[in-house]
Amino acid sequence: MQEPFAELEAATRGQVQTAVERILAERFQDISQRHARELHRAERALSEQLNQTARRLRMVETAAEWRATLTEAAHPFCSRAAVLPATAENAALPAIATVIESKDTVVTLRDASQLSADLLASLGESTANRCYLFPVFEKDSKSESIVAVLYAEPGSGTLDRNALELLATMAWGTLPAEPASADGSETPGQAPVPGMVAGTPSRSVAAADASRHYAAQRFARVRVAEILMHSPAAVDRGRRDRRLYVYLKDALDAARREFRTAYLEPCASMADYLHQEVVHRLAHDDAALLGTEYPDAIA
Repeated sequence: MQEPFAELEAATRGQVQTAVERILAERFQDISQRHARELHRAERALSEQLNQTARRLRMVETAAEWRATLTEAAHPFCSRAAVLPATAENAALPAIATVIESKDTVVTLRDASQLSADLLASLGESTANRCYLFPVFEKDSKSESIVAVLYAEPGSGTLDRNALELLATMAWGTLPAEPASADGSETPGQAPVPGMVAGTPSRSVAAADASRHYAAQRFARVRVAEILMHSPAAVDRGRRDRRLYVYLKDALDAARREFRTAYLEPCASMADYLHQEVVHRLAHDDAALLGTEYPDAIA
């Protein structure tokens, strides 16, 4: 009597085992396919991000905007990033002098023996005990001079050296020359800001007001570039939470007050170039990222 039951038990066990194996195989295949799709999306997002950075670096019109663009692009790949101009003062620092001499990436201690105390203070407090310095050249050749150094910290997270070296290479030869007037002072850029709705002053704008419009455009570019340079973490969080204005309220409100006083009130034909640049550069042309608290264009 026990033999039929034993056969039934064995057959049942075999069916269950086959069913479990089938379910596990299907589950594994489903996980593998989802992982492959997610990996493909991540790779595509990264390539789009790098392509957008390359375009923006070629289109910037001022050194401040260039530094802000490069700093913003580097931020996802390290704990902290900054672009240090290759000035005589910076070139005298031991770590940067090594970069200039070797024309290669340098990993160094993050202390006053390699970088000045003033520079470290301007970068802010950090738990990192070392930093990475990536050279940015004037032209696409290592025989040319270095115009800046991309500074990066690993911090408590990771640092993607390959990605940062690629960004520094992409920036070669893209630093715009600052226009100068006859007395050697800087003059406002005369080209429209890419992505701006108003772009350049219309033909109906009086010639006397045209220079004010160009100056207003430049003010907008520089102010937004400064926000991107000095508050990358707040910018990233504001974009993720779709509340950029909340996280950048003090800086944006100060810029709006200055723009109103210096440009909107004295000139009846003035457009709110600051608002346009905020939407374009900070919100990536998606005004919803500014959040419902944002007061919109200055009336």
